Amino acid sequence: MIKNSNAFFALLILPTVSMADCNNDSSFCYHTKFGTLNQITRSKSGDDYSYLTLNGVNIYKAKTDYMSFIDDDMGFFKNNKYFTTKTVITYTLNERCLDKIEYQGFCSISIVLDFSGDKPIISNGFIPDAGNSVIDWVSWGKANAIIVFEDGSRFKYMNGHVERVIK
Repeated sequence: MIKNSNAFFALLILPTVSMADCNNDSSFCYHTKFGTLNQITRSKSGDDYSYLTLNGVNIYKAKTDYMSFIDDDMGFFKNNKYFTTKTVITYTLNERCLDKIEYQGFCSISIVLDFSGDKPIISNGFIPDAGNSVIDWVSWGKANAIIVFEDGSRFKYMNGHVERVIK
């Protein structure tokens, strides 16, 4: 029983220890080999945008309330700390989709963040066919990744660019 309570105590403590490097305004942070990636939500930013910052420098902004990171990212452990190398963020714009005639609702836009090379890379944005479908799974490879949405939309990430995969 003591072993179980120690494990439970460790689970309570570790998230706060890993958050120690985070910006106070950040809703969460990730560690990368380039430094700490933070998200500043619209409610904290004071304007109509949410931001991603790397070591306090804005690297991406979107007109949305917040950005969601997938749980199925790629990374490695070093000195008991997890470092993200590739991940996908998704957010819903605060305005309707105008570029997709078949879907006039609010679109979910996804981008790949790639920290595996010599410099951070932010891909182009991509939208599933259904407009607001969520990511079902991602297959991460060293050279590329396949991203599949619940609506069946498939995308391929390679060399900083995402393109639709047509069956």
